[in-house]
Amino acid sequence: MVMKMKRFTFLLLLFTLTSLQIKIYSQPSASVNFTTAFPMNEFSEFNDNVGYGGNFELFFFSPNNKVPYGFGFELSYISYGLHFLVDPYSDELMLSANKANNVTSALFVFQIAPHAGSIRPYLETIFGGSYMFSLTEFELYDYSTMSLWVDDWTWNYGAGIGIKFLSVGDPFFNSGSVYVDLKVRYMFGTSASYLDRESVILYGDVVEYSLAESKTDVITASIGFYFYF
Repeated sequence: MVMKMKRFTFLLLLFTLTSLQIKIYSQPSASVNFTTAFPMNEFSEFNDNVGYGGNFELFFFSPNNKVPYGFGFELSYISYGLHFLVDPYSDELMLSANKANNVTSALFVFQIAPHAGSIRPYLETIFGGSYMFSLTEFELYDYSTMSLWVDDWTWNYGAGIGIKFLSVGDPFFNSGSVYVDLKVRYMFGTSASYLDRESVILYGDVVEYSLAESKTDVITASIGFYFYF
């Protein structure tokens, strides 16, 4: 009981100190980006499609004259596109939607950057998790539909470089400033099982398919806007 109380007290103190630091150094900021994802290594052997999507970042505090780093989180979505199949008997297009290998991610972001200037290069590290899913919908001859859902989880970590160019505001006064944001990341992903899209075949009302399994490494390139509040 005493050990639990000590542990609770320590965690409460740590949370209080962290919250206090964030409040002291608080200069919140956010970014919105369009992102292109390129599968790498063994992931590209099973999935050779380029992914497109976007991400939103919210920094609890940004690099400033007291600390050269910022910390926040990111939500992102990448889709590897629509995929259509032809019925082997009628040669008709039977697949109404197949959004295979979509990836939704929640990541923590640690960024090191100068706190002033009209051009700001930066480094960042990323860690978090991703939910990979595939929804395939079929339209049958009687106009009814059936669907195939495949999903899995994966851990991600990596690093990136970027540069911000001042668009609106004062380069030495962050509040209210807007920057054009360019970045490239290399993201390592743990193994995941996902749909092999070329394997999906519809026989009458029976769907046959197979899964691929590999690590999920990607290189992402993003362009967007970075806002200081």
